[in-house]
Amino acid sequence: MGKENKRRQPGVLAHRDDMVNQAICSSLPWLASINIAFAMLVVLRNLLFPGFDATLHIGAVIPFIMDGMMATVMTLSLILWGVSRIGKGGDGRRVRLWALLLLPLLGVLWAISCFGFVAYWQLPFAWPLVCILMLTGMTSLYFYPPGFALFLTPLWLITPLASIQLNHGVNGHFAVIWLIFTVIVIYGRQTLLRWFDEAWSRYQENQLLISRLETLALQDPLTGLANRRALESHLASLCAVQVPFALIMVDVDYFKHYNDRYGHQAGDACLADVAALLAAAVRTPEDLVARYGGEEFTLVLAHANAEQAAQVAERIRARIEQAALPHAASAVSRLVTVSLGIAASAGRLTPPQMIAEADEALYRAKQAGRDRWSY
Repeated sequence: MGKENKRRQPGVLAHRDDMVNQAICSSLPWLASINIAFAMLVVLRNLLFPGFDATLHIGAVIPFIMDGMMATVMTLSLILWGVSRIGKGGDGRRVRLWALLLLPLLGVLWAISCFGFVAYWQLPFAWPLVCILMLTGMTSLYFYPPGFALFLTPLWLITPLASIQLNHGVNGHFAVIWLIFTVIVIYGRQTLLRWFDEAWSRYQENQLLISRLETLALQDPLTGLANRRALESHLASLCAVQVPFALIMVDVDYFKHYNDRYGHQAGDACLADVAALLAAAVRTPEDLVARYGGEEFTLVLAHANAEQAAQVAERIRARIEQAALPHAASAVSRLVTVSLGIAASAGRLTPPQMIAEADEALYRAKQAGRDRWSY
């Protein structure tokens, strides 16, 4: 299945959204800090450069308005920073909604401010300010197209307009430089996005590898059933929450004689057949069927009492009898048979105690003649 098909799967898309959310929450504080730093430079301009406003000959109203806009930029940036902290708690949808609200406001505020810096104040730092803001937005939002467009578009549009206002027309040199810068931003975003996609692809491969390793760690390779490790983990989970359950121990009668008669390869095939019959005989897919070891199997029936477990045990015995698997070396029958031991718990017994009780019941079934179940 190709990468595009994988992305269409709901589960894969959900994981990719999680990755985007994590990236947004990691990058928004940096974007907010840049906005705050530049806004503070503007607000503190007269401390950094004494008498700065006096050199512009613009009166007192415009600087007051500009300071108010910068204060708004800092406030919105602090909110953006705080929202990113919320997202780290897992609420990615709320972070995106806030980002879609705040990013265009920040972009518009900076666009209006930079238009004034360029067209009316003719400040030399205005062009680097615009470029740094756009590059910051690109590197922090390249993986999130809505946020990227909402923050950068006002800045990208207003700067040519400021140049036209300043030069009373289109300046050819500026047009070429701005076109080159636009290409740099677009190509830079595509490059970063490729890196993001490669990281996502590696994440998928790692998750698949982890899933396979977990399967190998918890699955019996011969029968495909849960292995003993998975069984013990499942029992511990049930006991931890004190869920009542029943446990059935299953043993293939005279299996050593079967191996001696038919060979170990045939013995493995027999165990696989028995495992399939056990899996088909349980009540629901939530009932765990595990290979305990050798020719022994264990069934864990959650929310079941001894009587319900006995019904399952009898169904297992009957289905194996109906399967008619040959076993000429058995002392019980000419077919494969099983003995079963049942133990039930109201959630008070520990896993080792449950297994011990089921094993004792299995011993009683064998002593009584095999091919039967016992409490």
